[in-house]
Amino acid sequence: MIEYFTALVIVYTLQGHDIETAVWFKNERHCLRAMNNRSADMMYNYLYDLYGNEISMGCYPSEKRSNLIRPRVRPN
Repeated sequence: MIEYFTALVIVYTLQGHDIETAVWFKNERHCLRAMNNRSADMMYNYLYDLYGNEISMGCYPSEKRSNLIRPRVRPN
């Protein structure tokens, strides 16, 4: 199994400019856990209150491997 560095990205518009802010995690599972635990909700809600509904947040795996889990060789 291969794991990839994954970014929790918040995208919003600020005075007509698209802004992307990322927090990086070792794998997608950690990123999804952060979203499910509502860890980023305070920042998301704050930006939403300031700049309106042109905002989104999600986990996006990169192409950079963070870990390669190799299967163990079974004894004969």
